[in-house]
Amino acid sequence: MPALSVVLQLVAITHATVVDPDAARPRRDQTIVVRGTRIETVGPSASTPVPRGARVVNATGKFVIPGMWDMHVHTDVPGGRALLPLYVAHGVTGVRDMNGRLEVLRGFQREVSAGTLAGPRMVVSGPFLVGRPLPPVLGILHYVVRDSASAVSAVAAVAASGADFIKVHNGISAEAHRVIAAEARRRGMVFAGHVAPPTTVVEAAAAGQRSQEHLYAFTNHCNAADSAVVAAALPVQQFIMGTCTSASQAEVYTALARHRTWVTPTLIVQGLVATMRPTIVAGDRTAQFYSDSMMQRVAMEMEMPAAVPPSAVAAGAVLFRKRLDVVRGLHAAGVPLLGGTDSPLAVGGPGRSLVGELRHLVAAGLTPREALRTVTTEPARYLAADSLGTVARGAVADLVVLDADPLADIGNVARVHLVVANGRVYDRAARAAMEAAARKSAGKARPATRR
Repeated sequence: MPALSVVLQLVAITHATVVDPDAARPRRDQTIVVRGTRIETVGPSASTPVPRGARVVNATGKFVIPGMWDMHVHTDVPGGRALLPLYVAHGVTGVRDMNGRLEVLRGFQREVSAGTLAGPRMVVSGPFLVGRPLPPVLGILHYVVRDSASAVSAVAAVAASGADFIKVHNGISAEAHRVIAAEARRRGMVFAGHVAPPTTVVEAAAAGQRSQEHLYAFTNHCNAADSAVVAAALPVQQFIMGTCTSASQAEVYTALARHRTWVTPTLIVQGLVATMRPTIVAGDRTAQFYSDSMMQRVAMEMEMPAAVPPSAVAAGAVLFRKRLDVVRGLHAAGVPLLGGTDSPLAVGGPGRSLVGELRHLVAAGLTPREALRTVTTEPARYLAADSLGTVARGAVADLVVLDADPLADIGNVARVHLVVANGRVYDRAARAAMEAAARKSAGKARPATRR
């Protein structure tokens, strides 16, 4: 893929409204000076000089937010390299990759850093730990953990590989989970991922699991009428979206807040499971960027039954509403949330799908500003990287210039005017070229219009 932008040493974004998600209010008519990969200064346009020789971006009437992070993605997939620029094209300048070949992922990182590939910053886990072997046809790298001894050896293998963190998956025994936690703590490594029975979400939080993904193992608080409808849910719906109880879950949320455990709801995937419809179909807006092998991978991972009874669809609708309630309860209790999409499985694909996740978070009761925090300031806190997720002097210059106010409508994060990432500016023409290159790599000649 050819280079799609020019390395810019000096950029001045003038007359912008800066929306820093942790700030009390937007800062209007600001000038942001970017030198290389850092923000050199931010201040009122009237008193902030534009350095000689800077490329000037007039952002009058526009809004600047920190570059967004998708905190649950998979990039080591068929055609994955060609999909990476799509993240940047939609303002996603960082990702947390939850599984893949480390040699491939580190290769992506080197290319992005060198400027030979447009792509997001990456924090990567490599192979994950799971309780039983996965079907080889999926091609998902993993270590099988059946007991304490295999838990020790699996953590050692991940640590020796140089992965940034350890990811746990399904089917791990309670004892093995405790050993993984102890080994990760002994080695000073973060561990994160799924929570699945017999381990509970509170036990995982107490063990030090830094984040919990997909809301797995969370139980829904339901009344009798809702419980009756949910009883018709299919097993996959119950596993992913939970079952019902009449007992309050407030103590669970309080415990997670006390342990400072982050939760990545991936509501966009929950919504797809609720309907039990194929996630991405040939000819839709997302599929235009996916090769045939990638479409096969999506079909295998998100396999849906040929016929879904109306009762299961009704159950899914109730369960999704209950999942929104879970997120509402977590947020009210002070549990930090992370925006993630499970891309490329989510409709919209890399980058674009994060808009759908943010919409769901607002539907769950977060304000647009709070939703923005889940993809900017909270990832920075999770990663202990205070130079990310903010528009401030000395911060990493990952920025998104929007045509409309995201605090008025979170959907406005889709109205990207320009992206600054890794010392490069991606304007409309560059981003259109990135999408065209992704379509070409996938063997798709023209953009699709559906979905």
